[in-house]
Amino acid sequence: MGYSVPRAVVEAFYDAYASRDPARIGAMLDDDVEWTVAGPVEVMQVCGHWHGRSAVMERFAHAMPQVIRFKALEIEHLLVDGDSSALFGRISCQHRQTGRLICHRVAHIVRYRDDKVIYFRVINDSLDAAEQFAGRAFNLADQPATSDFGLAEV
Repeated sequence: MGYSVPRAVVEAFYDAYASRDPARIGAMLDDDVEWTVAGPVEVMQVCGHWHGRSAVMERFAHAMPQVIRFKALEIEHLLVDGDSSALFGRISCQHRQTGRLICHRVAHIVRYRDDKVIYFRVINDSLDAAEQFAGRAFNLADQPATSDFGLAEV
């Protein structure tokens, strides 16, 4: 049987994550961690891809505080299974440039090895979040409607 992450480790990771303290977060990360936050980087500068503990710690120490002031992560569901966890919740922050409160749904998929995070993926409700970051609703009425979602007809 392979590695199973203890729920206490997952909860400790989220305590560190919510603290926004780079040292606490870094202590929970594997040296070779892959960290990805999905979303339009041009609008939401908190999105992107980081590789390695030092890059993720730099993100929390310098890049993130320039864009947002974190307020809260509300965890609605947290599942732990084998070497992975999945979270569904809501994140709240304040946009530094405008002072706007930004609050949107978020999902995380996390993999662990030896009680350290090795893989972290964030899936934001990116349309909602991007509209809040930009301070306006995007007009999607001009976009062509699709019903096949990119799938071939059968």
